[in-house]
Amino acid sequence: MRKKITIFIVTAIIVGIAIFLRITFLWNGEFFENVVYKSQNLIIQQVAEGNRDLIILGVGSSLSVDEQNKIVHHDPLMLLPDIEFQDETVLSIFYPFETDGLEDAGKELSTYINSITPQYDSITLIGHSKFGVCFANAARWIKQKEILTVFTISTPFYGTSIADKDAMFEKLNWFEYGAYMMNFSNHKVDQDLIPDSEFFKNADYSGLENCRHINIISKCPPKSQSFLDFLLKYLDERGEINGDGIVPEASQNLSYSNTITEKIEATHDTSLEMGVEMAKKMMLEKKKKR
Repeated sequence: MRKKITIFIVTAIIVGIAIFLRITFLWNGEFFENVVYKSQNLIIQQVAEGNRDLIILGVGSSLSVDEQNKIVHHDPLMLLPDIEFQDETVLSIFYPFETDGLEDAGKELSTYINSITPQYDSITLIGHSKFGVCFANAARWIKQKEILTVFTISTPFYGTSIADKDAMFEKLNWFEYGAYMMNFSNHKVDQDLIPDSEFFKNADYSGLENCRHINIISKCPPKSQSFLDFLLKYLDERGEINGDGIVPEASQNLSYSNTITEKIEATHDTSLEMGVEMAKKMMLEKKKKR
């Protein structure tokens, strides 16, 4: 009985938070500055202008802008990244809701990278969650792999059931499922993350074999560090994820002979910050060896 009461209270809180986030799109109407590339499949923003070392950061968020680059729609849980690097040129990348999916986004990204490669001595892709998938799949089309480094953080290389609303319907109670649906985008990129999607049938990560690849795998810590951690651990258990609350640990495993694998105790939310900090340290160590 006590367990049922606890589940009811937690799910009621989740629903309340979900409703609040769903109706409070903090960034709607805000001007999206320094857009350097915009299409149906990608929006790329310049965050910092620096030296000839390029960093492209994808945090896995989706947003759409109008002709004046004002945000008209975005993920309910979206926080624009506030991550500082040293002297590098930094671009931040997003999926528009109109995107045709991960495959087309990856092809377009690789074309863009190939077009600007002559301007840079090194190119580092840092992809969290579904942008890790996009970067891994796009690596095969990037031409100058000798200057390419790819960091994949909490990446569902083989999909996640959290993207499958039918699977979640079977696992969650109606309170939980209602909260889930309020925050589930269900646009093409999310549909591509369903484990048996057409994207995964055709995905090819072999391009990672010919560049520097660091794969950071996250799993929920024993103790929650924040309320969001608590919710993700709860979802990890109720949704039978067995990972970081969003991506199963098994789906994050991808290792080629050149892959450096790091494991961290973090939920899907906190793994972004922890993974980027690890990436920054490794980039600094590499720069010192030049």
